[in-house]
Amino acid sequence: MPAAPPPLRPLRLLMSLGAGIIALTLVFATIGYFFRDPLLRFASLFVGKLGGVGVAIGFYIPDAFTIPLPNDAFSVLGLAGGLGFIEVAVWSTVGSLLGGSTGFAIGRRLSKTAWYQRVMNGRGAEVQGLINRYGGIGLALAALTPLPYSLASWAAGTSELRYWHFLLISAPFRAIRVTSVLWLFSLGLWALGT
Repeated sequence: MPAAPPPLRPLRLLMSLGAGIIALTLVFATIGYFFRDPLLRFASLFVGKLGGVGVAIGFYIPDAFTIPLPNDAFSVLGLAGGLGFIEVAVWSTVGSLLGGSTGFAIGRRLSKTAWYQRVMNGRGAEVQGLINRYGGIGLALAALTPLPYSLASWAAGTSELRYWHFLLISAPFRAIRVTSVLWLFSLGLWALGT
């Protein structure tokens, strides 16, 4: 019988969220300060070639396949490249939800494979335990905090959650998370005079 998941520690999750946002903001501010002109040129090229779809793809890939790619960087590229705040927020949220939906399908269809079991018994064990124990509440926490949303989507696919329940939980919490982080980044871009 598998071990019971560790108890949920909301304060720890909130502290991790705050620390992650601060660290990411400092990294982007430092990069922006030292590489402002090349980054603005790259952001303009990115938006010129891919537009909002590029921002959505930047969220889709890591939220579907657990690839360690900082999806929020694509939001910053969208903003710095000239897309409006609401447009970037919508494209980011749509990309994240499509990625989560793909992750849900991965969990639903591949949960019996040795590969899936290896991933979820390794780095996905904590998130799988959270979803197993708390269901939709665990999914909401993963959608809002630094917990890997992709792994939570995979785990939700193996749970008793129906897809529409998964989507109804994910949509508002991903939108809040994406928009709040985007807002912080927009303040940083504004402070840099972008």
